[in-house]
Amino acid sequence: MGVPDLRPRQPSEQRFHPAELPVAAQYGHRGITRDRRVQRRLFLLPGVDVHTARAETRSRVRGKDRRADPGIGAARARLPRQKDQTDVQRAGSAAQGHRLNQLLENGEPVEDTAQAIANLTQERWEANAEYWVKVIRERRDRYRTELTDAAVLDAIGPVAGLRVLDAGCGEGYLSRTLAAGGADVDGIDACQSLVDAAASHPSPEGAARFTFASVDDLPFEDGTFDLVVCNHLFSHLPDPTDALREIARVLKSGGRLILLTLHPCFYVEHSERGATASIPAAQYFASRGIDQRFLVDGLESPSMVTSWLRPLEFYAGTLRDSGFVIADLREPHPTEEQMREDPWWRRGFPTAIFILLVAELR
Repeated sequence: MGVPDLRPRQPSEQRFHPAELPVAAQYGHRGITRDRRVQRRLFLLPGVDVHTARAETRSRVRGKDRRADPGIGAARARLPRQKDQTDVQRAGSAAQGHRLNQLLENGEPVEDTAQAIANLTQERWEANAEYWVKVIRERRDRYRTELTDAAVLDAIGPVAGLRVLDAGCGEGYLSRTLAAGGADVDGIDACQSLVDAAASHPSPEGAARFTFASVDDLPFEDGTFDLVVCNHLFSHLPDPTDALREIARVLKSGGRLILLTLHPCFYVEHSERGATASIPAAQYFASRGIDQRFLVDGLESPSMVTSWLRPLEFYAGTLRDSGFVIADLREPHPTEEQMREDPWWRRGFPTAIFILLVAELR
């Protein structure tokens, strides 16, 4: 067990803890809520488990009136006119939806949990943008360059003449690859710095466009695309339900969705560094988050990021409810030769880390 880090945390370093996801009032106050947008399909609150800040760890560093958890001191702060912490929980329950009705004294609305998470996630990705541009353009991420990129492209197949959406495009490398194959590509990302990097990089003329947008509010007409690709996106969405509905909306009937994400059955904190801990059923069947910094080829990201994982039945049910049929399920993994000849893969792939789903819109 590591020594608790008691430094005051910047927003990019805050962790989401069980039953203490942020209500996030104007001044950074945080509290408890039962946000039905996040809970729509899973009991995310209080069933979130963040492996890097377990309750048993926190209890050992608790003082009289506050905890030493990163960000939890703010969670105990009171909102104006709040008698105790349960008032915030009642406010969340009374809201009967994702928007709290409570107002601060200056008339500003209390920010809902889902929006607070989205804002913090966006701040973290902005902090990491330059890091990821360097990692991708210098081809330092061997998981992508030697494994998952090939798996995604194989699942996609020929793209000449197709209208394609690269959802969560990052700095745009996959969009450029698909455009070079003859596709007409739109890339969207909720990180403005990554969109700017993508737009400024040379690509086949007129074949790839990049837009700042959220995947749960896509700026496209119904039935625009033949294919939507979500490459390493879904593990960064606290609740992908609305995203899948939007993807279904912008796809043509019979269109395909290619979704590559972390494997919910086996991925644990630091799997890339050889970790092989099992996942208890109580954690697996809840939505769980893993807070950690990226470490790629010796480079550590400036900000931590939360990776969200959900049981397989969540993906199956949410895809079905959004109008999709799962056509294929793959688990990208190194070849026998890679495992035999390369110690990096033996250490860095101790268990199934990725899952790839191919779904068709009915």
